[in-house]
Amino acid sequence: MSEYDKCLASAQKSLAMREHSSYQIKNKLANKGFNTETISNVVKELKDAGFQSDQRYLSEYIRYRQSQGHSKKKIIYELKSNGIDTELISENLSKFIDDYEILSNLALNKVNKQDLKDEKVIIKFMNHFKSRGFDNNIILKVINNMKNYEN
Repeated sequence: MSEYDKCLASAQKSLAMREHSSYQIKNKLANKGFNTETISNVVKELKDAGFQSDQRYLSEYIRYRQSQGHSKKKIIYELKSNGIDTELISENLSKFIDDYEILSNLALNKVNKQDLKDEKVIIKFMNHFKSRGFDNNIILKVINNMKNYEN
């Protein structure tokens, strides 16, 4: 089996598991010791055949990360670090659900019968939500709505 065939098989195996950006595939193959020219040819073939698509990866990634309760800002940062072009991200901003809606759903699951009058509890949740990339104003709005709902 030629190096090209081994490289192609490795890339196909990775893509069979889940979507990957072309940047991620290139890194995986480089870490396995394949040369740069072979990697470029394999990635081009995969793109041309429709097995790899940064557009498809972006759509799946946004859907998955938002379902886990992460903010638009954090997801965009992660997409960029996974090699997705800023222009492609900008073209797909409509795929994002509003951060307020995402955080409201997350808060309903997390807060669940916690005493929102306790300052320590509120700080704990605020820090958790900040770690998921949400802005303070959205966090406070959601927490205040939950406090009002409790009363």
